[in-house]
Amino acid sequence: MTGWKPLPMLLKCLVAVLSLWVLMTIAVLFTMPEREIAFFGLLLKGVPATAIVLLLDIVSPLIFLYALWKTLSWGAIFGMLYNGIFILNSITAHFTFQEEFGNAIYFPLIASVIFFAIIFKERKYFRD
Repeated sequence: MTGWKPLPMLLKCLVAVLSLWVLMTIAVLFTMPEREIAFFGLLLKGVPATAIVLLLDIVSPLIFLYALWKTLSWGAIFGMLYNGIFILNSITAHFTFQEEFGNAIYFPLIASVIFFAIIFKERKYFRD
C-alpha cells in the first residue's frame, strides 16, 4: 500500500515539514537569488550556490518524498544520505564560517539530525 494513509505519524510529520522546506527554499531563491552558502569549506555565490541549493534543498527532498510515498526500498538510504550530507556540511560550516553565518548554521544542523533520526527509526517502512 502506498500513499498517505499507511505512513507512520513521524513520516507524515516529515512529509509536511519537507514540503514546507521545499516551498520556503523556492521562495527564498526568488527573493534572494544572490545569496551565499557554505559548502564543505567553500563559500559559494551565484550559479554554483543556486545549483547546490536546487540539488540539496529542492530536488533531493522531492526525490525522497517520492520514494517515501511509493515505499521504495532505496528511499530510507537516500534520505539518510542526503541528510548526512547536510549534517557534515553544517558541522564543517560551523568550524569554517561561524563568523559569517552566526547562529544560522544551527537550524539546518538540528533539522537534518532530526530528519535523519526519523528516517532511521522508520526505515522498516520502506519495502525490502
